[in-house]
Amino acid sequence: MSTSKHTSGSILKLVVCGMMIAVDVVLARLASLNTTTERLGLSLFAVAIVAYLYGPIAAMVVHGLSDLIGAILFPNGPVFLGFTLTAALIGLIYGLCFHKSVNVWRIVIAVVCTQVLCTLCLNTLWLSMLYNKGFLVFLPGRLIQSAITAPVQLVGLPFLFRALERGVKPLLNR
Repeated sequence: MSTSKHTSGSILKLVVCGMMIAVDVVLARLASLNTTTERLGLSLFAVAIVAYLYGPIAAMVVHGLSDLIGAILFPNGPVFLGFTLTAALIGLIYGLCFHKSVNVWRIVIAVVCTQVLCTLCLNTLWLSMLYNKGFLVFLPGRLIQSAITAPVQLVGLPFLFRALERGVKPLLNR
């Protein structure tokens, strides 16, 4: 690969990742239903795009940075780095499941892993630490959030990946 092609590819990757950080912040902070302890939105579609196009490390960095930037620019309670760690882990899981090869089973695995490990376990733990209340106090709300979010992801992600495969990925591979 020539240096100029490698450089232009790196610049394109940086631009796309920067745009997805902005999209993620807007979807998570401005275009979602937010309470102090719950968030219902579509921001995970932005990280899914990065995961699909660029893999686990890029998705991890993009989702972690977007969470941190969103928490600073549009606070909804105190900034807590545990949530940023969870966001980075979601990006990593998505990247491992979606990069280069996507099928229904990879989508199901990614959604189940992120909902159980990240939303139900880690984020509930962070909330209990942050607000000094028991884990079980926050769990019912987290279960409701997962019951709403998981089906939306399971239905929406296949459409997203199909659109990326047909429209965006050929343009980026030129």
